[in-house]
Amino acid sequence: MNKAINITSLIGIILQSFSSLLFLVFLVFSITGAMDANFTTTVNGETTVHSAEAAQHVFSVGFLVIFIVAIFSLIFGIIGMMKKKTNTIASGVFYIIGAILSLNMITFISWLVCGILLIKKRQNKSIKDNKTHLED
Repeated sequence: MNKAINITSLIGIILQSFSSLLFLVFLVFSITGAMDANFTTTVNGETTVHSAEAAQHVFSVGFLVIFIVAIFSLIFGIIGMMKKKTNTIASGVFYIIGAILSLNMITFISWLVCGILLIKKRQNKSIKDNKTHLED
């Protein structure tokens, strides 16, 4: 059980780190203006071309928000991995919060599985402890 939790946790952390770096690259490209110079919107059949500054602002803010959410998700995953030995319930909660905030499906599934396994492991341990006290 511990190996499965460790492996799925590491898979999630590696993928979330990679996606955070990818969002950082997109953020840098959007701030420097290396992406498309302008963008068009179509509302009720009317096409409007927006300026390069407006496009740069929209993409910069969008990628900044996505990057911050990805970093928070990565931090929750790392905290969950570090608290795994000391407090399994808190670790499971951190994994589940990180899974909800993560922006890729594989990280979401792996951290959700880790969180559920850690919470379930703690519940099974408390049931086993209660049986031990009753038998004594």
